[in-house]
Amino acid sequence: MKPAAAVWRLGILSAVTIALFILLANAITQPVAPNVRAYTAEFTDASGLYAGADVRVRGVRVGKVQSVELKRRNGQSVAAVALTLERRFGIVPATRLAIKYQSLTGSRYVDVVNPSESYKDAELVRNVSTAMTQPSFDVTALFNGLQPVLATLSPDDINAFVAHAVDFLSGNGGGLAPMLDSIRTLTKFVSDREQVVATVMRNLSTVADAMGGQSPHMIQILEWINRPLDAALSVIKEFRKTALNPDYMSAAERLLENIGFPSTGNHGDHFVMQPPGAPATDQVTNLDEGLDRAINNLDDFISAIKLVPVMWDNIGPPPHASAPLPCSHGHFQLPEQMDILLNGQRVVLCKH
Repeated sequence: MKPAAAVWRLGILSAVTIALFILLANAITQPVAPNVRAYTAEFTDASGLYAGADVRVRGVRVGKVQSVELKRRNGQSVAAVALTLERRFGIVPATRLAIKYQSLTGSRYVDVVNPSESYKDAELVRNVSTAMTQPSFDVTALFNGLQPVLATLSPDDINAFVAHAVDFLSGNGGGLAPMLDSIRTLTKFVSDREQVVATVMRNLSTVADAMGGQSPHMIQILEWINRPLDAALSVIKEFRKTALNPDYMSAAERLLENIGFPSTGNHGDHFVMQPPGAPATDQVTNLDEGLDRAINNLDDFISAIKLVPVMWDNIGPPPHASAPLPCSHGHFQLPEQMDILLNGQRVVLCKH
């Protein structure tokens, strides 16, 4: 055999082998069902979605994106996405299409939510409008207002936070716990934690509005969390003013003194734990002694309250206007048939 012919045969064999390997790899990684139906869906934002992307139902690939084009509809620009879907699934009016993150590198896919498997041809929606679609979102929206916090974090922490948030909002991953753990990492070294958490909640709410999966539940959770946070943040400065206000502190000091804490010790710089009976100094407050006095005063007050019903029962009804006043030591017993009259009024003699 001539060397030139052998080289040609080797080259042809190598090319055929490479082509077959590519076809086999594509068939394994991205199998395409032969029985598919074409649809067109309109999105207000299709960022990151390209031709060849997956179309999935409950995480399983059932079609492909054919093309993504920009078109005008009712005076606004929309992204017209041509896609295919296996015929066993049908897009009906109750179906929703959402563009979701496939990975943090930016690749995305179309998720078909609530498709019908028992449909009639008349029920199919071949041209899906924006009312039935959820657009893509910019992952950087999660970090609006958090630039000072992110400057203290490592890239791994930031990537973990984004991954957990995207997984939860997309309906994947381990639920809410990993995302909350990432929020705890964000606020670990921050003094104003309330403001950071409120900012993260607002950003997540904005992102969740444009996503499917767990978004309806997430939006409700964020509303519940935001309600007390917003209320606390609106008056948090007032708490600080009150804590530093001399009028408030002097009133609190008088209240502590009346409860039972030693007056001299309340002017100390700090509290200490000492056995009851240890003298208070100008520098410290004997916390044990103060608590002991406060508890005793409280016990005395409760004991006094308990005596109120007894004293009330011993108080008789008020006498009539013409009735004589009662004697504290009893009446002086006069002989029978003997009365003392003064100006025609009967006089009662009391014991001394």
